[in-house]
Amino acid sequence: MPEKIPVSILSEGIKDLKLIKEWGEYLAKEEGFAKDKVGKLSTSQIRKFFGSIKRIQASFEKAKGEILLLEPKLAYAMGRDKGKSKIKDLFSLLSPMIQEIKEDKAKFQNFVNVLEAIVAYHKAAGGE
Repeated sequence: MPEKIPVSILSEGIKDLKLIKEWGEYLAKEEGFAKDKVGKLSTSQIRKFFGSIKRIQASFEKAKGEILLLEPKLAYAMGRDKGKSKIKDLFSLLSPMIQEIKEDKAKFQNFVNVLEAIVAYHKAAGGE
């Protein structure tokens, strides 16, 4: 698993894409063997979460209270997955960021930028 993306990226913005690219590529690859295999993260797993983020972004002032609910949405996806994919790793990466955002519009926008970049690198690395 790649090194965690520091939460400070929410305040400072994206200055370097190295870790973001590593995460996108990591989430697109299967690991392990036979019964211990952990599958890649599917686009549909990301899409539901990403849809929630885009809805908040579209009407931030009305929906900013829903930012805190992003973490339970990821936790639910993780519970449904039962360890078959890397959604748990994505949860561990994004959870501290979600908690840091509070209702800060600039931090939320930086969070959206980070997630969009991860998704782009995920797709480029063969994520489906």
